Amino acid sequence: MGILDKVKQQAAQLKDNEKVKEVTDKVKEKVEDVQARRKANDLLADLGRLFYAQHTGRTNATAEAEIARLVAELRALEDDGLTILPEQG
Repeated sequence: MGILDKVKQQAAQLKDNEKVKEVTDKVKEKVEDVQARRKANDLLADLGRLFYAQHTGRTNATAEAEIARLVAELRALEDDGLTILPEQG
């Protein structure tokens, strides 16, 4: 195998490695997005339970602090680019 053939082969391998890295990065982003959406859904469910408890007179002394924590976590997710609620028009 000539030197030019070796260079071509190495170039092809580098190109394949770049494609693998690109696909890996896209998959990682998608997984992170799914995890963030799942976390947001869990936080919203917890918030809904606390809201229901408040409106039925069944909250405890830590409810307000827990609500503040949940809202702060949801806002942090929004700040990171996740849409929690659709825009109101």
